[in-house]
Amino acid sequence: MNGKIKKLISLFAGMMLLVSCGDVNGGKADAAKQEVNLNEIEQKYPAAYKNEGEVVPVDTLKVAVVSSSPFKGIFNGFLYSSGIDNEFMQYTMNGAFPTNPDFTLVLDSDETPIKVTVNPEEKTVTYKINPKFKWSNGEPVTTKDIVKTYEIMANQKYIESSSSSRFNKNRKKIVGIQEYNEGKADKISGLEVIDDSTMKIHLTEITPSVYWGGNFVSEFVNAKQFEGVPMDKIIESPALRKNPLSYGPYYIKDIVQGEKVIFEANPYYYRGEPKIKTIEMEILPPSQQVAAIKSGKYDIVFSPELNIFPEIENLDNINILTRKAMYFSYLGFHVGKWDAEKNEVITDPNSKMYDINLKRAMAYAIDNDSIAKQFYHGLAMRAPSPIAPVFTQLRNPEVDGFKIDIEKAKKILDDAGYKDVDGDGIREGKDGKPFKINLAMMSGSEIQEPLSQYYIQQWKSIGLNVELVDGRLLDFNNFYDRLKADDPAIDCFFAAFGYGTDPQQMSLFGKNSQFNKSRYTSETLEKALEAQISPEALDEAKRIEIYHNYDKIFMEELPVAPQLNKMEYIVVNKRIKEYDWKYDIDMKGFDWSKIEVTAKEPISDSKN
Repeated sequence: MNGKIKKLISLFAGMMLLVSCGDVNGGKADAAKQEVNLNEIEQKYPAAYKNEGEVVPVDTLKVAVVSSSPFKGIFNGFLYSSGIDNEFMQYTMNGAFPTNPDFTLVLDSDETPIKVTVNPEEKTVTYKINPKFKWSNGEPVTTKDIVKTYEIMANQKYIESSSSSRFNKNRKKIVGIQEYNEGKADKISGLEVIDDSTMKIHLTEITPSVYWGGNFVSEFVNAKQFEGVPMDKIIESPALRKNPLSYGPYYIKDIVQGEKVIFEANPYYYRGEPKIKTIEMEILPPSQQVAAIKSGKYDIVFSPELNIFPEIENLDNINILTRKAMYFSYLGFHVGKWDAEKNEVITDPNSKMYDINLKRAMAYAIDNDSIAKQFYHGLAMRAPSPIAPVFTQLRNPEVDGFKIDIEKAKKILDDAGYKDVDGDGIREGKDGKPFKINLAMMSGSEIQEPLSQYYIQQWKSIGLNVELVDGRLLDFNNFYDRLKADDPAIDCFFAAFGYGTDPQQMSLFGKNSQFNKSRYTSETLEKALEAQISPEALDEAKRIEIYHNYDKIFMEELPVAPQLNKMEYIVVNKRIKEYDWKYDIDMKGFDWSKIEVTAKEPISDSKN
């Protein structure tokens, strides 16, 4: 048995001890000892650095994305469905809409790829495409490309064939887009094309999402590449899978499906041709990440796991860059299904996991403060609410998530009628019959197995019989494919998502959102979500009130149980002269076209 596995087993044993004695009094964690301050991590490991070494010319940069699963290979920064795919694209191919430090769109600038102008009186947004904004084949980005992207996103045949989550209620604010989706119109009437470089988008109303970009597509396809491709074949077309054009600093030259992408510098990039000609970007299995970082195999490693942080923290060949992640993990409860024809969630009030008391009891049985500290080494914290941690004002200070309370969890189940009828320590259902809950959880990280056993043990301690679906952890792609398909074998699941720059949550938990994996909706919740994308929310004080109210309603109804927010970090080899990973990078500042190095090869750890 190797050292890592022994350590994880001891961590698991320690967690069991923690919830039975010592730091826990009556099942309540000592918050002062257990809560994590993520600001301290950011200060110790800032998101940017620059060294003084002399620049050395090289042709190739080597980049890794840590993942136990292959990438799906849908290469468009708006149409993708997997976060792994996005890791490959976000710094190489994307960049149509720069944002401000508060994540709002940069407006009225002649230096952005697209000059965006909002006219609240007209209820329009005007796009003026910068003549320097070109595809990697040298042709300009045009309004045809923008319109084509909207037509794909809102087309019902495309939505059904791709299981796309992009056509949500927020984007229905565009005039005529609903009629187009329903097949009542051949075009989206609200997209007014003036010429190849200018267009107006007509909206039914102006809301905060106009300024955060949530009403609009965020990246584009090249219209010519999709000429003649049927909408139900888009998702498998070469234009998405093999040779998509790019307007970012790099374009795809070659693909080893699921494993590796070779990018070439885009000579037409609007901010100037990149300094380094080629980027080799590949999947790095978690079991190899520490050795690869130590040896200097890669210049940049994305998505390294939090549990390896202590092993790499003191290496002398790397810089560790951190920031608060746009990330939320949760315990989901499967209570319905997705209606593909209506593009909406259908909730079943009679489903096994619909009972709010069952959901609350399961949430109170988990000690996320201790998980954050022991399994994630202080790089995570208990999520107090579903709102992104970067939007601090929008979080309701009276909402504080779930702190472990075993006795409270037991009482909730007792009062709700889940009794141990036969005295075996396991509760039967409210009807007195055997009651088993099937848990879906992803494989990947070495901590997943001990974590899954921790959850199962915790729920057993309050009398619930929980077992893993198929008796094992599920591969990333298999896990999400089964969730999308509303697999009836899944009762509850642990999942996560990355927040967008728009704080509204209609696109995550709304009735018309495929991202709503629990398939929960209610009139009260939908009304609270609608308020976030209403004109009233333009007023800052009212917006804060709306979000605070939403937080309360969310925690009262519990579509999902918040688990963790976390830090994220990347590993940058010290031969990279400068790297800036902050969210608020000025549009004139750092991007991958500026990367330079100070050594011919990545540097290895001197103790390696």
